Formats: sequence, structure tokens, C-alpha cells
Amino acid sequence: MGLEPAPARRRPLPLPVLFAAGLAFGCAAALGTVRWRRQTGDAARRRLLGAEDVDCVAGAGWGGAKSVDRLGALQHVNHDIPAAIQTGPTKAWLLGHGHWDGHLDATLVPDACRELDVVVANSAADRCLVVSSAATTAVPHHVTRWERSSTHATGWATISRIRESKQRMPGEVTRKRARTLAVRLLSKLDHVRAALAPVLAAAAAHTPPEYAATMGSTSKGAVLLMCINWGNLDLMLNFLRSACHRDIDVRNLVVFAADDKVEAALKAVGVHTFSHAALGQFDANAARSYGDHTFVEMMWLKLTCVYLVNDLGYDLLFQDADLYWWRAPWAYFAERPDVDTFWMDDGARTSRFAPHFPNTGYYLLRANARTAVLAETLVGMYDVVLAWQSHQAVVSQVLGEMHALHALTVQILEKEAFPSGKQLHHNRPLFAKIADGSYEPYCFHMCWTAGKADKLKFLKQEKLWYLERHCELDALGGADDARLRQCATGDSCPVLAGM
Repeated sequence: MGLEPAPARRRPLPLPVLFAAGLAFGCAAALGTVRWRRQTGDAARRRLLGAEDVDCVAGAGWGGAKSVDRLGALQHVNHDIPAAIQTGPTKAWLLGHGHWDGHLDATLVPDACRELDVVVANSAADRCLVVSSAATTAVPHHVTRWERSSTHATGWATISRIRESKQRMPGEVTRKRARTLAVRLLSKLDHVRAALAPVLAAAAAHTPPEYAATMGSTSKGAVLLMCINWGNLDLMLNFLRSACHRDIDVRNLVVFAADDKVEAALKAVGVHTFSHAALGQFDANAARSYGDHTFVEMMWLKLTCVYLVNDLGYDLLFQDADLYWWRAPWAYFAERPDVDTFWMDDGARTSRFAPHFPNTGYYLLRANARTAVLAETLVGMYDVVLAWQSHQAVVSQVLGEMHALHALTVQILEKEAFPSGKQLHHNRPLFAKIADGSYEPYCFHMCWTAGKADKLKFLKQEKLWYLERHCELDALGGADDARLRQCATGDSCPVLAGM
């Protein structure tokens, strides 16, 4: 897939932006609370190089340094900084080649700074940081990490991201399985695209007008996208009932059906539905737990449905089946046409999901060259998804790379406005306000559970479950079309009329 120039209206942040307000961070970690001053007689000046006549900052290639507000410096260049680096010390160091009197200069970032490179580093007692100047502009876009090692000639070994997050590399059997699926799809790609195109066009005819007004020139419309098997049909029906109850138009919904049984049910309901043999075969049952065989198998459909919709030129809001909506989110996304991708905040703060900590059960991709590379890259990494037993962990790593390589813009959604299961379990005051009607978020994702049984338990507990007993999954096996549609829309749902 060739890369095309991004629309002129987009001005994504260059990656170097997230490499030196964190020089800010880095130096704060390395220099601690030392206050550097230009005066030659200042007793507080730090001598890192040992010689009394060598200035520690100038000797490392920098002409000036100033103490800055850490978060202020980061948000000065990027309001969408990941939540993980919004916490920490209140101060950071800003280094440059200008000879500023740092402690007197009231300007947050001096005018002499034409580029800002950010280093974010942990300041644990056993960690140190090297900040080195270079004579060339060809500098790395990454922070490399090393640890002491008795088995390496230099005494230092690279710290890999997958080792730190306790992942493993895919083996031969796993790679072969992923290749087989990829060949099946790519060998029939033109047929799949031709079959999917009219389904997307019909759904995109219902693109919300407030969002359509801000779409890029490369987008044909916007669709709400899901992929489910029979085992999760009741979760999706409950989502439709929430939309009916809240009078939200979701006629731009497209669902990729994983099995014949759920496909027939979705068509009876009237949802825009798609399936194709080239996408593979999937278990009809719900996953028993996070990361089990069925869960990981469905991740292939989760990757490919996003890839295909993006490849055909549509903006998409992907979501899992276990969502409840209070408000349509399209106007919210329309406020930031400069952002390529929006992601729900998962709530996890481990290296496995660093640096952005996205939840892959709810995210928006705009159709452009940068998201096209992201979606296609992820399809090619299904072997890693299998090895790690997680789609989300792989996406988390790739997002950081795409931000560096192609300046893909990433916004993590406000966790109170777009809460996940983490908030349900750890922010009960928020859900108390939701329950009494004093606050309405956009949506809620019932993740952070051991399996589907817990999803149903908590949705019912929070009074976010609409389905009557005859609409629950074990009662739907022999349901006719009329009952399936009634389960999806209730007694009356004018907003979904004609779906």
C-alpha cells in the first residue's frame, strides 16, 4: 500500500516533540534537585566531569539550562501527552545551546529552541541517565536502555521491551499459523474489497453530519464498526437497546459476523452485516476468559475488519460488543480533526501497554496514509498477537512506533467521559453520579473482567442491562426474525427505523 501525502489541514506533531520537554524529564531524573546557575562562583554548581574548570552542562555540549515545570513544558508542545507521563516530579530540566540565565528567565521554552526533544525516564534509585549532545542531526528517535550484565563483553546488555513486559517472541508454529491466515485473505483481497464496498457505502450514508463536516479529504464517510460471534450476540443487542433508549442513531453500524448463526441473526435485526470465507473460520462460542483460544482467534477478525474498512477509505469507530452509550460521540471527535486516532484509556499502567495505554475495545481511526500504515502493520503482526495472547499489547507497542516513524497523532480519551471497567472498580464515586443521573459520560466499556459471566453480572448490577429474559443468549437459539428484532430495538425505536 503506497503512502500518500497527508491532507494539508493536518499538522501532526513531529516525534522529536516528545523527545526534550523530557530532556526535561531526563535531566530531572539524573540531576535531582540540583539548581544549575551560570554564575562562575555559584557553590551549588554540579561538576559531573570532575575537572574544576569544566562546566558540567557546557562540557556535555549544552550552553544553557533552566529548571521548568515538568507538566507545563510537556503540555506546551502537546496537550495530548499520554497519561503515564503526566505524573511524577513537579520540576524538570530544559537544556539548550543558548546562554540563558535559567533561574531568571520567565519564558517556559526560550525562543532559541526551534526543536524540543523529550526524554521520559524513571528516576528509581538504581537508574541513571546519560544525556549526550551530538554534532549531527541524525540522532535516534528512541531512548535505549541497558543493564549490567556479566555475560556481555562491555558489561552491559540491552533491556528489551518484551522481556520487561514478560512477553515472548512467536515461534515457528505460530508464525506459520499467522502466515496461513494472511495468505488466505490477501490472495482474495480484491474479491473481499468488492464485496465489502457496497455494505460500507450503505452504512456511511448515515454518517453523522456534525462529524462529516470535519472529515479529511481522503475519507468517504464514517462507520461504527464491530465484529462478533454468536456467543456475544446478547451483548450487542443490549448495546442497540441502549442506543434506542437514549435516542442515538447508530444506523452507520457495520458488523463483521464470525459465524453463520450470528450472521443470520444480525440480518434479521437489520444491521449492515459482512462475512467472507477469506477471513477464516471462528468459534461461535464466547471466550471463557481473557486471552483464551477463542479470544485470541477473534483478534484476527478484529485486526482484519479494521484494516479492510480503513483500506477502503472510511473513518471508523471500532468498539467491542460490551459497550453502553449515553451520548453519541461523533461531535466530540469532530472537535479535533487534527487527531488521527482516539483511544479509550485502558487504565493499566504497566510496560506491557506503554507508552499510551490504549484500550482496543473502543477507538477511532481517521482514514489517511498514517492510519493505513498502522492498520496494515497490525495485520502483519498477528503472529505476535498469538504469542502474546493479546491484541491490545501489540497495538500499544506499535502505536509508539507509528508516532515516531510517521508522526501519527494519538489522543487518549478522558477516563471520566469515556470510562472503562477500571473506573467501575476503582472510581465508585463516578459511577454513583452516573447512577443518580447527575453525570452522563459518552459511553462505558465493560472490560476489566475475567470473562463474559462477569460482564453480564456488572452490567446488570449497574442497571445497564435492557434485555428481557427471552432475549438472553440461551433463549435466542430458536428465535424468529420478529423476536430478534424486538430484542434489539424494544417495543419502539424510531431512531433506528429503516435499519
